[in-house]
Amino acid sequence: MTPSIRRRWPWFLLVGSLALNMLAGGFVVAHSFRPPPPPGGPDQMLERFVDDVSQRLSPADGAVLRKALDDARPLFVRIRVSHEEFTPRLRTALMAQPFDAAGLKALFDRVHANDAALRSEIEARFVDTVSRLSPEGRLRLAESRLP
Repeated sequence: MTPSIRRRWPWFLLVGSLALNMLAGGFVVAHSFRPPPPPGGPDQMLERFVDDVSQRLSPADGAVLRKALDDARPLFVRIRVSHEEFTPRLRTALMAQPFDAAGLKALFDRVHANDAALRSEIEARFVDTVSRLSPEGRLRLAESRLP
C-alpha cells in the first residue's frame, strides 16, 4: 500500500480509549476497596444468630427459637422507634429558651425507664424461650457464640 492510502489511527481515539480504560479500572479498584455494609440492627444480628444456631439444633428446638424471634419482632420495632424518637426530643430540649434542666432530666429518666422495661421484656422472653428448649438444645446454645 502506498503511504497516502494507509491511514493511521487518529491520536484522539487512542487517548480516549486509554481514558475509558483508566476510568473502568478506577471503578473496579474503588469497588474492591469499599468497606462492607454496616451491620444491621439488633434484630438482624439476632436473626443471623438464630439461623446459625438452628443448624446445630434439633428441628423442634430450631422451631422454638425461630418462633420466639418472630414473636419478638414488634419488640424490636419498639426499640428502634424509641431510639429514633430520642434524638429529636433531646435536640428540642437543648434548644429550649429558657433552658429547662428539670425537663432534660425528666427526658433522660423516661428514656432510662423505657429502656429498663424493654430490657426486662427481652429477658423474660429469653427465659421463656430457653425453658422450652431441650437440655441438648440449651447445651448447644451455651456452646455457641452468643450475641
